[in-house]
Amino acid sequence: MPSTRRADQDQVLVSSVIVAFLLLTLAAVGVKVRGNSRTDRSRAEVSGTLTRVYDQQTAFRLLNQRFATWPELKAQGMALPTSHRVLASNASPSHWFMKVRDTNTGVVCSRTGELFDEDPSERPPTCVGEAP
Repeated sequence: MPSTRRADQDQVLVSSVIVAFLLLTLAAVGVKVRGNSRTDRSRAEVSGTLTRVYDQQTAFRLLNQRFATWPELKAQGMALPTSHRVLASNASPSHWFMKVRDTNTGVVCSRTGELFDEDPSERPPTCVGEAP
């Protein structure tokens, strides 16, 4: 009788460890999926910001025969979402560059625009970084 009781206790212990492991694995997968979704949304938002910059740069170039610096775009009313920060930018008569960071997730996207670009999708942004 004691050996059967011991075997039952061992079986309960092993089953409990397996269930605990499965629950921890499911929780970890859930956190990872939520983080990936957040990062993907952030990348899409920053890419959208850079597409709006592309539109502003195109309009500025038509009027001034050169691309605008970030301060010039800002002076003309271009605004970024409150969670986005310009980390770097430059402009010349033939190209522009901008790097933007999402302060909520740490995602950083950069993009260039060239004189002969025909639409915003020609040079997609390059993004790095992940949600915490």
